[in-house]
Amino acid sequence: MKILLILPPNLGRYVVATIPHAGIATLAAVLEKAGHSVGLQDMRLYPDTGDLLQKIRDYKPDLIGMSMASFGYKMSYEIVNQIKDEFDIPIAAGGSYTSVVFGKILKDCKADYVVYGEGEQPFTDLCNKVDPKEINGLIWRNGDEIVTNPPMATNKDLDSLPLPKYDLFELDKMMEKRIPIVSSRGCPYRCTFCSIALVFERPFRERSPESTVNELKHWYSKGFNTFEFSDDNFTFNMERAEKICDLIIESDMKLKLIFGNGLRADRVNEQLLRKLKDAGTVWIAYSMETSNTNSLKLLKKGMTKETLKSAVKLTKEIGIDCQVNFIIGNPEQTYEMFVEDTKFAATLGIDQVRFYNMVPYPGTEMFTWVKEHGTLLHSPDEFLNSLHYWGEEPVFETKEFTREERIKAYRLGQEKIMELFLKRHFGKTLGAIGFKTWKVPFVQNHLMEPAKKGWIMMKKLRIKQY
Repeated sequence: MKILLILPPNLGRYVVATIPHAGIATLAAVLEKAGHSVGLQDMRLYPDTGDLLQKIRDYKPDLIGMSMASFGYKMSYEIVNQIKDEFDIPIAAGGSYTSVVFGKILKDCKADYVVYGEGEQPFTDLCNKVDPKEINGLIWRNGDEIVTNPPMATNKDLDSLPLPKYDLFELDKMMEKRIPIVSSRGCPYRCTFCSIALVFERPFRERSPESTVNELKHWYSKGFNTFEFSDDNFTFNMERAEKICDLIIESDMKLKLIFGNGLRADRVNEQLLRKLKDAGTVWIAYSMETSNTNSLKLLKKGMTKETLKSAVKLTKEIGIDCQVNFIIGNPEQTYEMFVEDTKFAATLGIDQVRFYNMVPYPGTEMFTWVKEHGTLLHSPDEFLNSLHYWGEEPVFETKEFTREERIKAYRLGQEKIMELFLKRHFGKTLGAIGFKTWKVPFVQNHLMEPAKKGWIMMKKLRIKQY
């Protein structure tokens, strides 16, 4: 069969193709291994629907696969409906959103199938023309009835997957010459706000160190030396993480490794961090969420601020730049507690900090908590399609932490982000002067979001975050 995979445009401030999409690339490789031809329309590069429709006319696919994320799902619906209005081609929806709402997608748009959970096997079965009622992990139309089949068992042998087909993407048009690496799936922790378990479930499954490093070697031989690990818990098995580092060091590859998706501060130690440094690691993000002990317990984070402080101190001493992420709107948080978070962040000596608004994804414990203890200011329909965690408008409020206080907290957080950004790239003195220059119009007018200002500045001066 000829399969066309579609990656919709981004939702948010910028429609950009930063790096290729690991999920789409892996699915494409699996389909090609099964004997199918695969094409791609990356709508981050070509957002016009007219371009997509022309691609379909030219490529003449037998089946279309549409990736759907929770953010901006209505945009995906519109694209599906426009395709179905013009072509009689079956469309299968996949991606993280399908594991949140399941068959509702078939009620809300004209897609023919929904693949939920880990999608490689059910999508391949569909392309191999297996009877839909025999495909686990598939939701399908049986006349007027929508049928949800049992889930597909998670893949425990990740080494059996072919290397992601990143060359399906126009790599020369990506914003950064950086390849994502996914060396494991799943996370055994139970953070209440995390939606990953809805897709990959909790069991931690890993590729072997040899398989992971072979992928790095493959792309290194093609001229790439910057790699971002997208694992949800790369260092859960610290022994395996060390072995990956050992193999990289032995290979003599000169790599630049980034852990922007975050490591857990309680799953690193001095030995592992030194090996990460020797393997080429230049950036590690740690997700703390809050420095408040009670909120950490309610988030089921399983972390203490002492653990984070220790990990950051070690990381900086070893010579790796790091960032710490916080969330605005944790359970039972107040504005005063958030201010304490900013003060705590200032003591860490980190290179960057992030403050995101809490997004209670449907299907998570956090969503249930908000319904019981807070007030949704926007319905899921609205906040998943019109808002985003980069914006200052909160999704919900509580009596302890009102909407007005959350907006105030967000603006304070953005000030801290820009202050660190300027000092990091221009030094303490010039950075402090630049911060004062930036802050006045922002505080007076709020004409430009600080993140956008930083983005424009980085682009003009050719500064990269990592």
